[in-house]
Amino acid sequence: MDAIASMSKASLQWLVDTDAAHAASCAKRLGCKDSAVAADCFSDPAVDAVIIASVTNSHYSYIKAALLAGKAVYTEKPISHDPAELLEIVELAESTRLPFMVGYQRRIDKNFLELQAQCAGGAVGQLRVIKCCSRDNPLPPLEYLRVSGGIFCDMLCHDIDMIHFLSNQVPLEMYAIGHCYNADIAAMNDIDTVVVSMKFASGLMATVDVSRTASYGYDQRVEVFGELGMVSAHNVQENTVVVATERGYVAPRAQWSFPQRYQAAYPSNVSQFADLVRDKAVEEPAILRRHIDLERCTAAAELSWLLGTPVKLDSVDGLRHHLSHHLSTPLAAPPPTVDTAA
Repeated sequence: MDAIASMSKASLQWLVDTDAAHAASCAKRLGCKDSAVAADCFSDPAVDAVIIASVTNSHYSYIKAALLAGKAVYTEKPISHDPAELLEIVELAESTRLPFMVGYQRRIDKNFLELQAQCAGGAVGQLRVIKCCSRDNPLPPLEYLRVSGGIFCDMLCHDIDMIHFLSNQVPLEMYAIGHCYNADIAAMNDIDTVVVSMKFASGLMATVDVSRTASYGYDQRVEVFGELGMVSAHNVQENTVVVATERGYVAPRAQWSFPQRYQAAYPSNVSQFADLVRDKAVEEPAILRRHIDLERCTAAAELSWLLGTPVKLDSVDGLRHHLSHHLSTPLAAPPPTVDTAA
């Protein structure tokens, strides 16, 4: 919100939070109106655009209400974990022709932008293998994890989007294995460590390893191997100083967490959205429609872990009844194994 308030392209009119006291305190600091009810903002004719950064499972209802009120929308991911709701929002955004963006901030990060430019420019020729590593730090709050949709919908989706960003391809098949080291996460019927492999029609193969924790800092690395060579993006470190002594080399840690790693990317995302609103423009249909493919990929990976078998994307709809976050009652399957020796 501070980035929006200070951005010359737009002015902050409202701050809405279900915690009325918190909303009032923040709004006073930022010099805008406040409310605990989103409809107050959506009904204001002075409001051109809405930014949704609410709890994950509330996105769909807020997005729909804002679009129906004629407001441009920037929302944190996901649109929804329900494929029917997701399709409804995509089609609503298309039919209203309102600017609509979903916040996959890695696409605007300067390092990954350059990585994509090198791949698209043919630096390594035909892409053969993509390897992504996403290890969070610190462990997110348990109250957040309970409503996050699980590690596949909350974390893996970013890496699936990055692989699509680099290759412009959608996989045919997903295979996932996972384990849980944290008893609190296991009690949510979720896991904290996952490895996923993807198979593409072109022959491209991709792998992702995801963890809820990494003691050494926020770990975000990508490597692309092609017929002509390799291109990679490494972690952003706290500084560039390396100390060399008789004991060896000591390098700085990776940046602490995502607010530090993507400090520049988040306001750049919002700035890009402000440009769309100003120009009365919309993202390309393929960019908007990719969210449908991304959700199907994420579902296929989660189904693969649950069922212990590779899952083809064209079989996902027939298997969705296995996904707990698409059901009104939890899965009947037992929770994942916890490593009590850790």
